[in-house]
Amino acid sequence: MDLFGYVSRDERQEQCRVTWIKNKCRGSIQACTGFGKTRVGLNCIKTLLSKRPGSRVLIVVPTDVLQIQWQNILDSNSLSFYCTVAVINTVVKHSWQCDLLILDEEHRYAADTFKKVFSKVQYKMILGLTATFERLDGREEIIAKYCPVIDKITVQEALLNGWVSKFKEYLVLIDVDNIDEYKQLNKEFTSHFEFFNFDFDLAMKMIGKDGYKYRIAYRDQLLPDNALEEDRINMFKNITIHAMGFMRAMQDRKTFINNHLKKTEIANMIIQARPNSKIITFSNNIKMAESIAVGEVYSGKTSKKKGRTTISEFNLKPTGVLNTVKKAIEGLDVKGLSVAINIGIDSSEIKAVQKLGRIIRAEEGKEAEMFNIIINNTAEVEWFKKSHKNAEYITIDEENLKKVLLGKEYNEYRKPIPKLSFRF
Repeated sequence: MDLFGYVSRDERQEQCRVTWIKNKCRGSIQACTGFGKTRVGLNCIKTLLSKRPGSRVLIVVPTDVLQIQWQNILDSNSLSFYCTVAVINTVVKHSWQCDLLILDEEHRYAADTFKKVFSKVQYKMILGLTATFERLDGREEIIAKYCPVIDKITVQEALLNGWVSKFKEYLVLIDVDNIDEYKQLNKEFTSHFEFFNFDFDLAMKMIGKDGYKYRIAYRDQLLPDNALEEDRINMFKNITIHAMGFMRAMQDRKTFINNHLKKTEIANMIIQARPNSKIITFSNNIKMAESIAVGEVYSGKTSKKKGRTTISEFNLKPTGVLNTVKKAIEGLDVKGLSVAINIGIDSSEIKAVQKLGRIIRAEEGKEAEMFNIIINNTAEVEWFKKSHKNAEYITIDEENLKKVLLGKEYNEYRKPIPKLSFRF
């Protein structure tokens, strides 16, 4: 630690290791991307092997991409003999034994299928690594039971100590000519949603895998016990009509928002204004990723071989554009990024943190930029606000975006943003 109280990244990583040991080698480290969670994991592995030579380590990851990254790191540290890296889909299908269980991106493992990892693996010590422990569904409690958070490194702490690059994040509000089309879709959505008293969980049950069962139960709830059979049949039909209408209208709204070409128009404008940068874009579907004028597309459907080649070639370039889709954001190790363009917004704080993490890895002299392109007067505004409830960002419109790109003085968006009664 220096005279001004700043802590080096190595020192802070060591603090994480010590905290884990003091907690009887059990617990999770929640740290922003760029801090070096993997390094903390390596330090814990080395500590174990120094105390207990020959110990076995199982590292669980959510994707093939992360499996490869971990394997390369273990190889370079001569630790591969003691460690097995396995994708969660494989882990939950078999029984495992190890001395130390490491769960990378552990927030993923609260899902019904993946939480089986805690029963499938017999372990003595456990270490969780994540940038965002909390989940939208609150199921992080499942993980906390086995592996509670014992240390937390925020973006603010990382910025203060220089572990990540300075950055500016923008909410770019754009207006579209066909907003009346969205308003009509929203009107239809509202008419069906209202039938379920604007209870999102209830409406979703009606269209889930056990939808028929829940629609029967809802019918019985709405009708008296002595209702005629004809009334029961008609009420069930009515519930089904609203359930299916709700699902269709919800999907139509998402399609309008996620596929609007005004977004790619703005994205292409940003790319043209940053010709000397390495840029990553985030889309919710391949169609939108392909609508970006330049760059390679990298998605969950990209083959392992092609994906490795795409990333390797992109890492060697001083500039360029990588267009990613959904699952590709997590654990993606791309070098030299300084600009991110997000046209695939949702309400997940986890995904928002993951996306920002792609561009804030520390590099001397770098000031990163994150542009979130949002269609004004749509549910997308609420999605963004929910995903950024703990984040600082600058709200601008299209005209002030142009000033930002030109390096001119700009004004924050001052008009009140209408608050929707629901955001789904």
